[in-house]
Amino acid sequence: MALTDGVDRVTARQGKRVRRGSAPGLLQEAAREVFAERGYGATTREIATRAGVSHDLIFRYFDSKENLFFEAVVTPLLDAIDGMRTNWLEHPHFMTISHDRMIRRFTAGFYEFMAANQSIARAMMHLFAGGSTEGELERLRERVSETLAPIVAPADDYLGAQGLRHSDPALQLRLMMLFVGVAAAFLQNTYRTDDEVPSSDVIVDELSRFLSNGLRDK
Repeated sequence: MALTDGVDRVTARQGKRVRRGSAPGLLQEAAREVFAERGYGATTREIATRAGVSHDLIFRYFDSKENLFFEAVVTPLLDAIDGMRTNWLEHPHFMTISHDRMIRRFTAGFYEFMAANQSIARAMMHLFAGGSTEGELERLRERVSETLAPIVAPADDYLGAQGLRHSDPALQLRLMMLFVGVAAAFLQNTYRTDDEVPSSDVIVDELSRFLSNGLRDK
């Protein structure tokens, strides 16, 4: 019998069927999980097995492991950052919103995304820490820089208008994202039990105060 979507061979063995057309989404979800657990050294066969689909489908839909990594991990993160940028810049009173309120909005939005997508955060951390052998890290750095570049000048103008420290807004943006992202991904693991972890609102409030106070000149 012909296998038109490449999924029946695997799913029949596992006792379930994958709906036709769902393989790309299943592969991206599985890729986020496996890359988060094993880093970029994870194999495409491990990802296909986790997704419950034929290994060949990775190359049909994504061409390579690198493309799958970028589609599953990098693009959703950078799209979230770009979406926040659009929301800020299109706000009719962008330049006059108090910096405390602006920092709170940024912190809440980015924290919520990273907390809800911890596999993305962990997969990114693996690549940052472990590097790569075929230029994947260099391409990631390029994509991140391209996404942040349009934010730097407006951030500089805003910080200046608010009387805040803006000696290097490109650095400040990166530090803010890392500060919030690492907290969202790893803070709960520093507590003895999950019950001891403060609520998201409490964490966001505390992070916002740190960031807001850090931008003041005095």
